[in-house]
Amino acid sequence: MRTVLFDVGNTLFHLDYAFIADVLAEHGHPVEPAVLRVAEYGAKAAIDRALTANGSLEFVLWRDDAARRPSYFAIVLEAVGVPPNAAARILDVLQAHNRARCLWRVMEPDTPAVLDALRARGYALGVVSNGDGRVEDDLVRAGLRPHFATVVDSHVVGVEKPDPAIFRIALERMGAEPATTLYVGDVFAIDVLGARGAGLAAALIDPLGDYPGAADCRRIRRLADLLELLP
Repeated sequence: MRTVLFDVGNTLFHLDYAFIADVLAEHGHPVEPAVLRVAEYGAKAAIDRALTANGSLEFVLWRDDAARRPSYFAIVLEAVGVPPNAAARILDVLQAHNRARCLWRVMEPDTPAVLDALRARGYALGVVSNGDGRVEDDLVRAGLRPHFATVVDSHVVGVEKPDPAIFRIALERMGAEPATTLYVGDVFAIDVLGARGAGLAAALIDPLGDYPGAADCRRIRRLADLLELLP
């Protein structure tokens, strides 16, 4: 391996489960942040099933009542016992907050050191993310942008994972080869299968060691595990 590409959500920055738990409590549905983290696995599994069944990503993060598409966060809230009517109100609050400040914003303290160590070992680093146009700015605010040779935000380039084309954009920008590139992400059908479709190797972030399915996939609990994986 010579190049490592990273997802952003739940890879470089993690969902702010504590904030979401506070919002739920304010609406009369107290839930521990750790319970939300477990429930999120159900939303990821639903995405995997949908992509495996029809090959298209029909999920949305929030509400799409008109199209009746499944909602990532609605699945999470249902899993922790929030009734549909209450969930609709909570989703509106979370979505409004996410517009103001992305909910994927919790960075593990050792993330900069892990990225420094990988670069010191000679790896070129980049980002490929299904974003909303704010990925690069979020990396700048967190002080991570200097670690990456390129940042590919799906909203900016007009193509999103699992389409192999978005990975090829990063490879072309970096002058990298698929066969010597590893992609690190947190959703099997989007990140692992998408990367494999572009000829990359992939590692799945599985913080609780409980990701459903994906038996043939290399898994890591946290970014620091890459230092054991990559010499």
